[in-house]
Amino acid sequence: MKTDQEKIRKKEHQSDKRNNGKGRPFDTGRMTSIARKINFNNMARVFFAYAGMDIVVFVLLVAIFVVGMDLQMAGTFSFSYIRTVSYETDLWSAVYTVLDHSDQTLYEVPVGAWLRLFRYGGIVLLAFQMIDLVSLAVSGTAQVRRQLRPLNQIAARAQQLSEMAFDETKYHSLEDAISNLKVDAMENGIHMHDKDLRGIETALNGLLERIRASYKQQSQFVSDASHELRTPIAVIQGYVNMLDRWGKEDTAILEESIEAIKNEANHMQKLVEQLLFLARGDSNRQNLDMQVHELNSIMREVYEESLMIDEKHIYRFEESGTVQVYADCDMLKQSARILIDNAAKYTKQGEEILIRVGAWTDGSPFYGIQDNGIGMSQEDVAHAFDRFYRADSVRNSKTGGTGLGLSIAKWIVDKHQGYYDIVSREGLGTRFSVVFPKYSPTNPARV
Repeated sequence: MKTDQEKIRKKEHQSDKRNNGKGRPFDTGRMTSIARKINFNNMARVFFAYAGMDIVVFVLLVAIFVVGMDLQMAGTFSFSYIRTVSYETDLWSAVYTVLDHSDQTLYEVPVGAWLRLFRYGGIVLLAFQMIDLVSLAVSGTAQVRRQLRPLNQIAARAQQLSEMAFDETKYHSLEDAISNLKVDAMENGIHMHDKDLRGIETALNGLLERIRASYKQQSQFVSDASHELRTPIAVIQGYVNMLDRWGKEDTAILEESIEAIKNEANHMQKLVEQLLFLARGDSNRQNLDMQVHELNSIMREVYEESLMIDEKHIYRFEESGTVQVYADCDMLKQSARILIDNAAKYTKQGEEILIRVGAWTDGSPFYGIQDNGIGMSQEDVAHAFDRFYRADSVRNSKTGGTGLGLSIAKWIVDKHQGYYDIVSREGLGTRFSVVFPKYSPTNPARV
């Protein structure tokens, strides 16, 4: 079986025959011309780099000589000295003379030996530079061509692929597989067993897996929502039927039915509002107004609201210094209200609920809600934020919960890049601590 490179060479050979040897699919002559231009530009850059370096070296050596002679012969260096170089027969007998501002000779130094050293050093340096430039001129083009060879191979491969016969049956088979795909069999993916379509197959299966997970999540959400709505609707329907039969004549049944229908309607309204909140959150349509706030002030407002709303429990508030947080104030209050409402539901009347604000172990701002209620098992803690989840111990209680409150609170905290720390013991109570990122004026947490 022939390799891809052999196929490419065969294609080039066939193309050469068609063109009578005048050209190849990727013009080699053009590649050589490009390599020469690149090499010429490299030579020019190297030449000017060497020239600049020679000038800098020459200036530095002259400066070192002038300053060194002044310090050695005159004891000090001054820009006001008058410096001249004179010679009678040739440059190698030149004399370097320095005069002060009153034209008096400070010192004279024969510089022929220095000039010879400069000449020999310059010849050696220029020789190395010329050898490098000649070497670049002779072998530079070949080196550039070797560096460009991968591009040449890519171009040849691209042209070879463009000239391949298009097998429409493979793509028709892929189209049929996608068209016949069913939602219930989506987890099986698409398997064409064709190596040419393997990349497309992998990408499609990855996309299908994400779609399947989203579809499963939405289906579960709709199923749970339908189940939760079914109960209050059934209750309302039952009381309506009872009113229709006996409520017109029996005042007690009338009052009981009206009260029950009002309660169930309020429950449904709360459930629908929570569902809409989560739906907006899942679709990224729930906007947050992020600003810097004082966490003590926010939680004190929530504490004072709780005192007015709930007179059956004892509320205590503990604050700690100045605690700044970058957050949406209304959303933060909503998350705290959910936790306080949850604590009040499962705490006996007259028991204390503690609201705290402070800095976490790493200095991050946090607020905490602690109760003396019935507590939760470790399994319940692990599922506390699952939608519609309620522990078996309270599933049949008359707390009126929907199982969505903690899910909403978790969504809010997640959007603030925070996290929960939960400590709970059955029969002793639960402590929710909500920790937020440290606030920094130069780098606040972003949503």
